Amino acid sequence: MRGFARTGPFGPRPNPESPSPTMDKATIEAAIDAVTAVGEPYETAVRRVNGVEFPVFVNAPDNLRELYRQGLEHADADFYVYEDERYTFRDAWERAAACANALRARGVQPGDRVGIALRNYPEWVFAFMGITSMGAVAVALNAWWSAEEMVYGVEDSGLRLLFADRERLERFAPHAERLHVELVTVRCEHPGATTWADFVADASPEMPELPLHGADDATILYTSGSTAHPKGVLSVHTSVVQALLGWESGGALAQHLMPELADEPAPYPPAIILSVPLFHVTGLTVQLLSSFRSGRKVVAMYRWDPEEALRLIERERVTSFSGVPTMAWELVQSPNYDRYDLSSLASAGGGGAPMAPEQARRIDEQLGEGAAGTGWGMTETQGLATMIGGLAYIERPKSCGRPIAPLVRVKVVDDAGHELPRGETGELWIWGVMNFKAYWNRPDATAEALTEGWVHTGDVGHMDEDDYVHITDRAKDMILRGGENIGCQEVEAVLYRHPGVAECAVFGVPDPRLGETVAAVVSVRDDAPPTVEDLQAHTAEHLARFKVPEHIWLRTERLPRIASEKIFKRQLRDEAVALLAADGHTTPEGQPPEQTE
Repeated sequence: MRGFARTGPFGPRPNPESPSPTMDKATIEAAIDAVTAVGEPYETAVRRVNGVEFPVFVNAPDNLRELYRQGLEHADADFYVYEDERYTFRDAWERAAACANALRARGVQPGDRVGIALRNYPEWVFAFMGITSMGAVAVALNAWWSAEEMVYGVEDSGLRLLFADRERLERFAPHAERLHVELVTVRCEHPGATTWADFVADASPEMPELPLHGADDATILYTSGSTAHPKGVLSVHTSVVQALLGWESGGALAQHLMPELADEPAPYPPAIILSVPLFHVTGLTVQLLSSFRSGRKVVAMYRWDPEEALRLIERERVTSFSGVPTMAWELVQSPNYDRYDLSSLASAGGGGAPMAPEQARRIDEQLGEGAAGTGWGMTETQGLATMIGGLAYIERPKSCGRPIAPLVRVKVVDDAGHELPRGETGELWIWGVMNFKAYWNRPDATAEALTEGWVHTGDVGHMDEDDYVHITDRAKDMILRGGENIGCQEVEAVLYRHPGVAECAVFGVPDPRLGETVAAVVSVRDDAPPTVEDLQAHTAEHLARFKVPEHIWLRTERLPRIASEKIFKRQLRDEAVALLAADGHTTPEGQPPEQTE
């Protein structure tokens, strides 16, 4: 995820990383020192992780298995709700243990990669917990991928075993035998595959206590970028659990700065709607994993539907909501909004794009002052970097917040990597223990993205004198569509495989709901020019549907160049944006896109 992440995980408390303008920087830094002092629950110390010395929380669980074990402090409380199914923290622990033992029985060893390609079914959660508890690496495959992309992910990660549901099996099953991957089916059957029920039938519900360390590899999440294929973001246990406490410590910091908050009992137990896929860092880390220590209930949806979300908020007394910014907007825009009892809902934010000022204002009005918030993070940083909320967000709607202390630092650099003064524009870099270890099988890409613990984000912006981060552009050739990164080069590579394409340029154009959508200008061959529909169908054969260009312009002449003979994308994009604006064109999500030629 590159973009805007979330509100805080613990409800409507004002965000101390985003204080009111009257709370000066020195006051915040003094509070951070107090909250993280020796003997405090969020005491910090310096430790070496991934070869770099970082500040870490000394009282954090050492690994994900210990994180799940802490969930047993709320053993009988609801943890995961899916439609009419309800599982407690104990239920999840025992099912995860059975999965871990079943994996061991199949010969899976610590360090082996095990894949998950499912909807947000409960089995997704149990499988992830089981895989990471016994020392294997959980590979969260993008459930929206095409068959070709799934094959790439399986081959690239070297999976030993794959959990898959019916929709994913329909795409992948024809390739399974060639790839020598054992299949475990979830909520369906397939010839030659083992069902989930049979997989765990004889497995013990006692968690295997195998050696597991914070430095061990834990997860691979795939992210698109400026290359032709998605990259596997490899993270260790310590990075994940430290990120979780980074958010959590914000509550303690808020209470230190505003002691009156500690005297306000929460009217409802914490509960969140899981509105985004678990293969995404927002769904997995921000929404699911951050729920264990707090005993927060996670209410999963089969697919996003604002009316169903309103019904679930009322039924489950949901206290916080986080998704793509337009999801929160759709809630407050619903004509049925006033028909539901939404008194439990205290915060609503979004990830994947900046929330428009009007959206933030309306959310604040309807949910209560301080309800709206956002932040910034990446898959490579476990979604953690900056946060902003409350009055600061209303007054700085174009900022994504301040770095989340004490774990995170952000700096702005020039082309040579030298730090720039406050107010000057350059590339934003993020530093902290939560940063990823490496791109799987991509040492070249790792070297380009990591420098002494700093992640090069590819986002362009500046920081003001109060340390608020403002993102203004993107250095890398990427599109940010509804929280999903799309590499322009990846889409261009597929278009070039069509025999009627002479050359092409792919870029993002503004979209009122998704932030950006995919557009392309294509120079076609005279002898067999394809239509817009031909190119869309061709792209859909090889890429996930959300990567298919929604707007395509066809040309017969050579595309414009800059002095270096590179295609002049900025000119093409400016022309495309002007044409769309003149047409008053918008593309509602879920409707067939209108095409412009």
